[in-house]
Amino acid sequence: MHFLFWLARRQLGTVIGGGFFGAVWMGAQSLIPAALGAAIDAVSRRDRGQLWAWSAVVLGLGAVQAVAGVLRHRRAVTNFLTAAVRVQQLVARQASDLGGDLTRHVDAGEVASIGTTDVQRIGHLLDVSARATGAVVSYLVVAVLLFSSSVRLGLVLVIGAPVAVSLILPIMRPLERRQKAERSARAAASSVAADTVVGLRVLRGLGGEEVFGHRYAAASQQVRAATVRTALTQSLLDALQVFVPGAILVVVTYIGAHLVLTHTISPGRLVAFYAYAAFLTLPVQTLIEAATRWSAATVAAGRVLTVLRRTPDLPRPVAAVTEPPVGALTDTVTGLVVEPGLLTVVAATDPEEASMLGARLGRYVDTPGDGVALAGTALAALPLDVVRGRVLVVDREPQLLSGSVADAVDMPEFRPHAGAHRPTVTEALDAAVAGAIVADLADGLETELPERGRSLSGGQRQRIVLAAALRADPEVLVLDEPTSAVDAHTEADIAGRLRRVRQGRTTVVLSTSPFLLEQADVVAFLDGRVRAVGSHRQLLDSEPRYRRLVTRGDR
Repeated sequence: MHFLFWLARRQLGTVIGGGFFGAVWMGAQSLIPAALGAAIDAVSRRDRGQLWAWSAVVLGLGAVQAVAGVLRHRRAVTNFLTAAVRVQQLVARQASDLGGDLTRHVDAGEVASIGTTDVQRIGHLLDVSARATGAVVSYLVVAVLLFSSSVRLGLVLVIGAPVAVSLILPIMRPLERRQKAERSARAAASSVAADTVVGLRVLRGLGGEEVFGHRYAAASQQVRAATVRTALTQSLLDALQVFVPGAILVVVTYIGAHLVLTHTISPGRLVAFYAYAAFLTLPVQTLIEAATRWSAATVAAGRVLTVLRRTPDLPRPVAAVTEPPVGALTDTVTGLVVEPGLLTVVAATDPEEASMLGARLGRYVDTPGDGVALAGTALAALPLDVVRGRVLVVDREPQLLSGSVADAVDMPEFRPHAGAHRPTVTEALDAAVAGAIVADLADGLETELPERGRSLSGGQRQRIVLAAALRADPEVLVLDEPTSAVDAHTEADIAGRLRRVRQGRTTVVLSTSPFLLEQADVVAFLDGRVRAVGSHRQLLDSEPRYRRLVTRGDR
């Protein structure tokens, strides 16, 4: 509830404007029956002057209603779009802040449902607020007019409103519960669908399409059942939208006809009363609709807040720390020291241990104590944007976003460095031995890649991502098995070109590839901790465990 009011305050100008024009729009409409009744009475008295005067009033009220209706609608649409876009921006910003932590807190289907369903429901509440304001104002205007003509008719109206509310309120709570259940079922089905689509190629290879197909079918049936339950409650609410105003119309018409027969009111007043009763269906239906929108928006706001309340797994430093100078990158867990400007290759006996080391070097996980430090300053003490701007980690299963190849390769420039040449797109592709890949594509660099680059093979995706990392030219580049999906000839080419393009820049490669080890300035042998440091040839001669690891036990 507080979140919805916060959204309304953020766009208070258009909300108030919409409410004002909504009040004028529906208020003018509520005065037309009185003017019509007066015109009919003028006809019965054969008073032509009064007839023309009241006809002009009806015409003027219609013009005011038309203009106010247009202005009200414009602001209602603005309210809808502004609220929806603001919620989308909040969720997108939170997703960006959480980064890789997002999927550990929220399912992908949940985020998708927020973007497609919840923002719409919240926007619809701000949309209906203009008409709801007009409904309240017009209802009060009609009540005053009816009381001024007949106390009994005024009481019918005054009593009718609480009766309508008393009939609606017991339905709102079950409706809200069923909307929550439907929302949860939809998010679960979206998650199953997203997982199935992402892993479709693997599922086909394993023959698992039928299993996941049945799983999605079951999730869809749960959505269907939840939607039907919600629709049953909603249909009862919709029926009340017709029944309650209709009942008020019948009662007002009956009392008004009786008053005419007893000569208490004139025929013109009777016509006005009937028109009032018919008109009241609009504000009553609008208020019931607003109540429905409120219920749906409350559920949607709760789902949005489940994402917005999540906090990153990595704590942010309390005090601002100036950026450290260029220096060594050290890891206290393994004892690794990466000297600036060198190509360091880490050969680990356990690939998972190497991947965890890469995650620590980029501060994707934190470790007790000082952990990883850059030039003597702990990464945990630096703002994450500083770390992300200086250290780029490419894991062993990199992902490509949909878009052109040029967009995939031409990543933002990292921390600029004096006296060094940032590779061009062409140079980065050549260094990653990916130039031939682009040349074979129909539109070259402008070729559109599908989500996750599914049109490319694993080795091609790996080289495109490597080209993007080299093009970004970070101060520290950490590559986890960058050549695991390519053949030996391509791997040898990449090793030599990587050394040339990263000359003078700090590069850490986690690999046991002999080609990469041969090109390294420094090789660190990792087995729980760093056991030996030296050149590839030195370690082959002095460290038996290293020799068995990189030669696969052949020597």
